[in-house]
Formats: sequence, C-alpha cells, structure tokens
Amino acid sequence: MDGMLCLALCLAPSFQASQVEKKPEVAVKPVAKLPTEYDAGKIEFYIRQAAQEQGFVGLEMVVIRNGKPSLGFGFGKSLAKELKNAKDLTPDEPLAIGSVSKQFTCAALLLLAQDGKLAPTDKVSRWYPDLTNANTVTLLDLMNHTSGYTDYYPLDFVDRRLAKPILPDDLIRQYAIGKVDFEPGAKYSYSNTGYTILGRVIEKVSGKPLGVFLRERLFLPVGMKTASFEPETDGLIMDGARAQGYRALGIDGSELAPPEGRGWLNGAGGVWASANDLGKWAMALMEGKLLDAKHLELMTKPRLLNNGKKSNYGCGLTVREVNGEVVWGHTGSISGFHANLTMVPRTKTVVVTLANAEHLDDGKLHREVVGLAQKEPSSIPTVNGLKPVEQAKILVAELRKGEIEAKNLGEEYKVFMTPERQGAYSRKLKELGEPKSVQVASQQERGGMEVSMLRLVFKDGTVLLGSLYRKPDGTVEQFLLTRE
Repeated sequence: MDGMLCLALCLAPSFQASQVEKKPEVAVKPVAKLPTEYDAGKIEFYIRQAAQEQGFVGLEMVVIRNGKPSLGFGFGKSLAKELKNAKDLTPDEPLAIGSVSKQFTCAALLLLAQDGKLAPTDKVSRWYPDLTNANTVTLLDLMNHTSGYTDYYPLDFVDRRLAKPILPDDLIRQYAIGKVDFEPGAKYSYSNTGYTILGRVIEKVSGKPLGVFLRERLFLPVGMKTASFEPETDGLIMDGARAQGYRALGIDGSELAPPEGRGWLNGAGGVWASANDLGKWAMALMEGKLLDAKHLELMTKPRLLNNGKKSNYGCGLTVREVNGEVVWGHTGSISGFHANLTMVPRTKTVVVTLANAEHLDDGKLHREVVGLAQKEPSSIPTVNGLKPVEQAKILVAELRKGEIEAKNLGEEYKVFMTPERQGAYSRKLKELGEPKSVQVASQQERGGMEVSMLRLVFKDGTVLLGSLYRKPDGTVEQFLLTRE
C-alpha cells in the first residue's frame, strides 16, 4: 500500500513558408524543462506538460514555501474524460491518500495518550490478548513498523482476497496470530496489519468509529473540509461525487481500478483528502497545533532498533536528514490512487502530490519539486563578464598560443603563471588541439568569488578538468587545468 495536470500547452506561433514553396503550416510544440531555481509558474507549466505526456488521468499539486501558499493547481479529470460525469480536477478535490493516512492514525492515538487514556508503551494484550507476542508488542512497535506482524497487503494490486469485504477483527486474527516475521524491535518491516490494530484500539478506547474520531479531533480542527474516512462507494464507478482511480492495463493503457473490499484499509489507508487539505494538515502538525511537544517529538523520532541502528521511520512518518535538513514525509498507494506528502519543518515547506492513477510515476515529479522548494537562494556571485564556458575557451586558446593576456587577470595569478608554466601548458594544449566541448560540471561560492569547475573534452578523448575562479567584476583569479 506504500510502496499529474490539462496541459496549459502554449503552442508556438505556427509559420508558413513562402507561397513559392507551398509548404504546409507547421505547429511547433515548446519543450518544458524543470527550472533550475524555484519559480511557481515555470514549475506548474513543467508539471502540466509532463503529466499530459505521461498519460495521467488527473493530478493535484500544492506547494507551501516558508509557511506561505506558493502553488496549487489540478490537472486532468476526476474520471476518465470519456465518461459523462467527469469533472476537472482541482486541488480541492478529495482523492484517496493511501498510506499517508497512517500519520492521521498515529496522531489520533497520540491524542488519546495526551488525554491520559492510554500510553504508547502499552502492550497490545490490553485489547487483543490472543495475538502473538501480545505481552511484548507495544502500540509504539505498531506505529514504528517494528512489531513483526506480517503485512496483509504486500502486493501492488488487489488480489481476490483483498476484493472481498472483511471485518477488521477478522483481519487482525488472520495476520497477527501464529507465526511472526521477527521479534518486536528486532527490525523495521512495513506492516499494514499493525495499523489495522491501531485503528481498532482507537475505536475501543474512544468509544467512537475511527472515522468519527478522526473528523472530530483532526479533520475539523485543522479545517480539512474535504477529508473523510472510507467514504461509501456505489459500485466500481463512483456516483460522480468522488474521483475514480485507475491502474495499468498493460504497458501503455489504463483501466478503472477495482477498490479494496470494505474493511481492508481501515487505519492503514482509509483517508480521502484534497491536496489543499493535506497542506493545512502538514502546517498544523509542524506548528505544533495538534500534539504537545512531547508527543510530536515521539511521532517524528526515528526508531532505534534492538541492535542500535536507526530505522528512519517515526510514527506514520519517514524521518530523514537530506543535505543537513530534517525532512518528514510519506507516500501512499491503494488501488487506483497514489499520494506523496513531504514536509520540511525548519522552513515550514510542504509539497503535496496526489494522482488518481496508481501506475504512473508522480513520485519523480514530486521529488523534483521538493528539491526546488528546498533550494536556498544561490550564494554564487553574479560575474560581470562572459559566461564561464566562453571565458574558459578564451583562456585555453591563449594558453595554447603560449601567452595568456594580462587583461582581467588577478595580480597573484599573473605572478603564478610564469613563462615556464605558460610554456608547459602551451606544449600540451597544442598537442591536444581545440577542445571538442567545454561544460560546467558544478559551481559554488568561495571567498566572494564564482568558482566554476569545468570539464574539457578533446578530439582524441582526453579529458581535462578546469577550475575557474572569478570576482564579480570579472577578474580571473585562477584558471588551472589537470587530467581527469
């Protein structure tokens, strides 16, 4: 269960050849590329085009950056466009979020802990004494996926078993009694079974159906107007009030995806919500509006296993450090739907991507946008002069001649580039000839300078690496070449 966007396609103006040539009008389709810096408009255009090219039925995306809404749009349809009740998808349309639901289940249980009605360290024997290891498996083990209970949903499609309705307690007895995969806390292994147990514990302790508890304690307080739990459906094709999910028919085609039977999703994946509502949820969670500091810390703390290793999973959330930044997140997948939610607590940044297709890679698009949303403003100074590649080509040509011109060279570099050193460069560069290609491999700031690391490829296959250091006024402080 765990594991985009109608293209705003602006066709370039068509052109007509001269009347003499009589050539037909040709429409030129622009190619959208992922921006190198965060730009909401360019990102939306890129995602819309990618979603159309990849054949998504519908997709929603929302970005909150530095605590403020930055991007929100929908692409495509809630149902395949050939169906009469299809409607345009917007970021306010609820879709199934699959295992992203797990963080709601954990938050609900931790609210009960705040109320003093249970403790995360309670053993499951308090509610299910007949389960294997009931006296050692804790609620925290279930939330952390360290219980050892076998996962009931290990495949990526609805098999005959999952198509039939089941009572949650029957599911629990079937998958949590008998042989376990490992002893509690010994390892991390994703288990939807554990979250079904958690959902039932919430119901037993609160005295309310899980959906009612989620609505009263989480959805409504956060302002999630579209959120619901296991909404009733009317056969395979929904009645138009809700979107329908799709799955792969073969390599290219798609078909309506049959839903899981009633009772299989429960606390593991039963929530429906829109991208905008998930953005509200993420902000409320990061800002501590739902859980007190103690329980929020527990929810977002990676589990230490019995051997001392870290699992990178807290309670319903992956918890990772990416380039020194703590990132919370989760993906979700149930029949016909896929979801991605990423949060960066320090910067209050959120990216949500929802799709009503389980087989297309919205995850790649999501990760690309997360990377841009996290990107800090560049510290590399702007240089008044040529682009690094053009500057490097000129310097290589001058070195090949045996005398680099003193214009725009830093004083220390001029002293360093003695006639002997220039002669040594010249002999080798004359042998290699003019470079076939010069590319910037990377750039950074150092000492207030633009530092460009270059890769020069020559006709005989020789590759040289170059380092070009320039001040904002264009002064070249360093240009050195070495073999790759």
